[in-house]
Amino acid sequence: MRSGRKMEPSESVFIDNNHDDGMQAPLLANDEHNENSYRVESSSYHSHRTPARYVVAIWAFLGFLCLYSLRVNLSVAIVAMTKSHSIKNESSDACPPINSDNTSSYNPEFHGEFDWSPKLQGMVLGSFFYGYVLTQIIGGMLAERFGAKWIFGGSIFIAGILTLLTPMAARINVGLLIAIRLLIGAIEAPAFPSATALWGRWIPPLERSIIPPIASTGKEIGIIVTTPLVSLLCESTFFGGWPSAFYIFGLLSCLWFIGWIFYAYNSPAEHPRISNSEKVYLLRCIPRAKKSSTPWKHILTCVPLYGIAIQHICTNFVFYILLTSLPTYFSTILRFNLQQNGIMFAIPYLFQLVFTIISGQIADRIRAKGILSTTATRRWQTIIGACGTSLFLVLVGYIGCDHVLAVVFISLSVAFIGFQGSGSLISHLDIASNYAGTLMGITNMLAAVPGFVGPMFVGWITNHNQTLSAWKTIFNVSSGICLFGCFVYCILFDGEEQSWNRDDAE
Repeated sequence: MRSGRKMEPSESVFIDNNHDDGMQAPLLANDEHNENSYRVESSSYHSHRTPARYVVAIWAFLGFLCLYSLRVNLSVAIVAMTKSHSIKNESSDACPPINSDNTSSYNPEFHGEFDWSPKLQGMVLGSFFYGYVLTQIIGGMLAERFGAKWIFGGSIFIAGILTLLTPMAARINVGLLIAIRLLIGAIEAPAFPSATALWGRWIPPLERSIIPPIASTGKEIGIIVTTPLVSLLCESTFFGGWPSAFYIFGLLSCLWFIGWIFYAYNSPAEHPRISNSEKVYLLRCIPRAKKSSTPWKHILTCVPLYGIAIQHICTNFVFYILLTSLPTYFSTILRFNLQQNGIMFAIPYLFQLVFTIISGQIADRIRAKGILSTTATRRWQTIIGACGTSLFLVLVGYIGCDHVLAVVFISLSVAFIGFQGSGSLISHLDIASNYAGTLMGITNMLAAVPGFVGPMFVGWITNHNQTLSAWKTIFNVSSGICLFGCFVYCILFDGEEQSWNRDDAE
């Protein structure tokens, strides 16, 4: 049985109901083993002040939005930056345009500043993830040791500055562009582990399927906002067309950092404007930060962590292939024009946003009511998410040139990844919230490998072979890998808090 923090003599066994924020309160402080011991208190007095943890989450949401705008702008802009190889008769077996109107159909003559082959484009798109692998673990450790505020914020700020240099790098030499993207990946890498460490200090146990996933939907909003806007900018003459996609989002990320400095804090204890009741509530619900060194032996022998890591890798293989390659599929196979491409690329992530929020709400209600344990809840979320994603990916390969069904099935395949975002991908908090940053750093480092393997795989399959059958192979392989990760996770994962996460653990 997991042990909770020992109560001080002055602390009452029952927590005072008079919370001015109307917050969820545990009957027994830190008694997380009995998940029925949490209830929602109906306060007689509600402060008009927004709870501090929600303010931090809102700014983290905006940070994730900036983070993903810097990541995906190249995926869309590269369609406008490069000459289309489907018009060079390189074994292209594409669908007919949606209509014959030149203003709305596929227009290959628009593309063309750089003559990069599909293999080289795969290297350019994947270069971000070579850097992304390098600094995950150290980012999580630094956030746990010194606080997540500056690690998370600094990652986005510096990445924004480097993004401003991207157009210049591309025009000087493709190798320099690859180097810039690699640096952006290395700088952005600590953001997710540091955010996970931040949640470990701010978010009580039974809000962890709601607040962190909702904040992380900034990723999806970033994609939804960025892709259509990048398409419009690339078709315009604003700041030279496609370069403006990098200038605007780089600048916005720098401006976001100013707000983050004033509104985000490492923990409730450091926040100067948090209400006393919220501070007491959070400090009682959340395990105390451990001052001891990182327990590497326990971490490396933690079986549930291996399940999380394998699932994370497999989910990201699907996610990154779709994230980096969907614009190419829409452009070369479905023959959407640049503006249509941006809109169609955004739709799946709108679905994912909705699924993430709904599944997280349902999961926390199930746990709070004691219907299922944390372990069972996470497993079912993973099974539903993996099976839904795999099913619709396979179906995409069999519907041919039906543009409507292709977009619907791709949207649903991405949407079901939302179950992972509020399930297996936050499981680090379940097993060891004090070391969640380090654990996320480990799994996210491993899960970054598909970020460069995926685009290389797509480039290898489609080089001189931009055909429906080639993309069918890509979708089928992705589906199989997704199911494999689900299978391993369900066998290895256990949602019980690890004993070495607590100060009083023997």
